Amino acid sequence: MKSIWLVSVFLSAVFPLSLGATSDDAKIARLYARGLAGDKQAVIDCVAALEQTLVAQPNDQLARVYLGSAYTLRSRDLPFGVAKWNALRHGMGLMDEAAAAAPDNGKVRLLRAVTYEAFPALLARGRTARHALDDLVAAVEKNPEALKPSDQQLLYLNAGEAAEKAGDKTRATELWQRGLALHADEKLTEEIRAALARIPSS
Repeated sequence: MKSIWLVSVFLSAVFPLSLGATSDDAKIARLYARGLAGDKQAVIDCVAALEQTLVAQPNDQLARVYLGSAYTLRSRDLPFGVAKWNALRHGMGLMDEAAAAAPDNGKVRLLRAVTYEAFPALLARGRTARHALDDLVAAVEKNPEALKPSDQQLLYLNAGEAAEKAGDKTRATELWQRGLALHADEKLTEEIRAALARIPSS
């Protein structure tokens, strides 16, 4: 199982590429990827760069949801105490604001849902993550253009993991098989195959 505290490298290979096309966006993408992999200074620099982006573009909800996710990584890196909790709470608030402001933006909804799905159980975001992932699955199946194929594959991987955590192995298997059929990203395909291997065949 993935954890936001021990996130798989493949996740950093998928999300940042969707942030944007400018040199600043590329820099932020690299910082975010390094932060996901455990680089504490990269997380600090990523937060600062995203905050600057939002000063210039206050309605950029993709940047806002990335900033929220980055703050959860900052919380990961801080020692237990008030600062750790404040960073986590701020990050969740930013992600929720972004999703509320851009309900039709699949990338915003996906990053928020995947971040929540990766939280440890003690943070009690499992139900929120599953509902968000299931809602996005339904939206993508109505309109596949809402997400590019690699993002769809990431969606099915995480929606399946959320279903598995909830004890619904049949639903998990169904979602993973849909993701496997996409063959959009080699690393995600490997992760989905590994997930399917956890479910005993009937």
